[in-house]
Amino acid sequence: MPQPNIVLFSKSNCSYCDRAKAVLHKVGLAYENYDVTTNNDNASAAIYFSGVATVPQTFIGAYHINGAEDLEQLDATGQLDAILTIARGSALPFDSMSSDTLHQGADDWVLREVIPQSDGSHSQDPESWPILHFYKQFFGFWPNTFAYLHHWPEAYKLFVYCHNFSAVNYGKKELGPVNMFAVAYSTSNAHGCSYCQVHSAATGGEHSLNVVQQYKQAREGDMDAANPFGALELAIAELAADATRNQVTTTHIKKIVGLAGAPKQAQGYIKGVEMMVAAFGFLNVFNDLTGLELEGQWAEQASTQSSIDAGRHTAQSVNPSNLDYEIPTGGPSIEQMLAKYNREIDDLTAYAEREFGLLPDWMQHWPAPLRKHHAYLYGELMGDRDHTVLPADLKHLMARTSAIAKNHDYLAAIEGFMAHHCATDKARAIERIRHCFAVATGTTFRPDLFSQREQAALQLAWLSAQSPLTTPRRFIQAAVERYSPQELVHLIVVCSVASMVQRFVAIAKPDLEVKVVEFLITYDLTFDTLTLRYSQLSSQSTTPQLSIN
Repeated sequence: MPQPNIVLFSKSNCSYCDRAKAVLHKVGLAYENYDVTTNNDNASAAIYFSGVATVPQTFIGAYHINGAEDLEQLDATGQLDAILTIARGSALPFDSMSSDTLHQGADDWVLREVIPQSDGSHSQDPESWPILHFYKQFFGFWPNTFAYLHHWPEAYKLFVYCHNFSAVNYGKKELGPVNMFAVAYSTSNAHGCSYCQVHSAATGGEHSLNVVQQYKQAREGDMDAANPFGALELAIAELAADATRNQVTTTHIKKIVGLAGAPKQAQGYIKGVEMMVAAFGFLNVFNDLTGLELEGQWAEQASTQSSIDAGRHTAQSVNPSNLDYEIPTGGPSIEQMLAKYNREIDDLTAYAEREFGLLPDWMQHWPAPLRKHHAYLYGELMGDRDHTVLPADLKHLMARTSAIAKNHDYLAAIEGFMAHHCATDKARAIERIRHCFAVATGTTFRPDLFSQREQAALQLAWLSAQSPLTTPRRFIQAAVERYSPQELVHLIVVCSVASMVQRFVAIAKPDLEVKVVEFLITYDLTFDTLTLRYSQLSSQSTTPQLSIN
C-alpha cells in the first residue's frame, strides 16, 4: 500500500527542521519540502494550513504534526506507523489553493481591530481608583492591556489585585529588582510577546532598560565588572524561559540551589520566578491574542536602549495621556482591597471542593499568604458567575485544550476532571473531555458534542498555546464571527488564565491528585498529552497505565 503524501514546511539553517527531516529519512518516508523563505506562497501556506508561525510543520496526508519534537516522539512511541496507515488517501490541497486565499488566510488579524477600547481610566467604581493611582505613579499612564481587559471589569480588578499586586510584589521581594526585570523579559522573550518585552525593559526607566541590555550581553558571554549578571542570575532568568516552554528539569532546579548556596535562598528565588512567570503567562497571552499597540515612548526607549522591536504589536506615537487628571480619592486602599478578596474564602478546602471538586495540588504549592487570592481569582474567572458569559465546563475544556497543546500532562488531566465536575450531563461531559482537542484542531467534527460557537472557542484556546502566538485569519475568523467583542475578551481571559497556571506548574510540578487518577481510570482517559494530541489519528496508540500511589 503506498504511503500518504507527506509535506514538510521548513527553512535552511534550522536545527529543528533538520531534526524533522532526520526522522522522515530514518523511517524511509519520501516528502515534499517547501522552504518558507523561498517565496510568499510557501510562507503563507505553512501558516494557512498549520496556524503556527514557526517551522518545521509536517503534514502526513492532510494531518498536521506540529514541530520536530512531536514527530520524534511519535516515531519513538510507535504511533507514527498508525498515523501513516490512517492518513493514506488524504492529501494537503496546497497546489489547488490560490495565492490570494493562502495570503488572506495566513494574515495576522489582530483582535484589537474588532474589539474597541474601554475607557476604565475614568472609572466611577471606587474599587478601581487605587489601580488608577498606582499606575499614574508607577507608569504615568493606564496601560493599553487594561483598555481591553476592562471590558470584563471583574476580571480586570481580580487580575490586578489578586495577582499583580500580590504575586508580583511577592516575586519582587524574593528576586530583587535586577532578577525581576530579567525574569519578566526572559519569559516574555521565550513566548515571543514584544509588548511584554518592551514593558519589562521600560517599566523601571533607565534601570530596567540597562538591566535587560546587561542580561542580553551576559547571555552572549560579554560581562564586565559593572554587569550584575553571573551564573546564578543567568540560571534564574533561564528558569523563567524554560517555564514558558514547559521544559523545566530537576537539573535546572538543582543548579540554582547549588549556585545560591543556601537552600532557603534558592527556594526564595524559585518561588519568586514562579510568581513572575505566572503573571506574564497571563499577560503574554492576553496581549498577544489581542494584538494591542505599544505605548509609543516606551517602545522607542526599548528599541533604542535595549534593542527590542515592537514586532506585530506596532507602536503608538506617544504614551497615553489617560491619567493626566485628578483621579478621585476616598475609595478603598490597595491593602483594603486585598483584604476584601482574602475574606471571600473562609475555608479554602471547602471552597475548592465546591468549585473544583477537590483542592488542586498546584494551589497548595502557591505561596501560603497568597493562596486564597489565587484560588478566588481562578474560581471567579473559571466558574459560573453572573458576570461571566461562558459556561464553566467550556472554560475548563479550553484550558484542557491549551494544556494538551503545551504538553502539560498534569493540567490536561485536572482540567478534564474540573470540566466534568462543573457539567450537568456527566456522560456527555466525558465525551466532550475525550474529543475537545481534536475538535479544536479540526481533526474531527462533533456537532453532537460541540456547537459552532464552542468549537471556535476551543480553536482559540489551541491557538493561544502556540509560541510565538499569532492570530491567522483562517484560525481566528470563527471566533470573531460567533462572539461579540466583549465575549471575545472573556475567551481571551480564559486562555490567559490557563497560561498563568501552566507557567507556575512547569516549575512547581504538582502531583496528580488521587481523585483525578481515579477519574481517569474510571473513564479510560489517558493523561499523556502526546497521545491526546494525536489520538484521533492513531487508533492503535497505547494508553499509559495509571496507578494510585
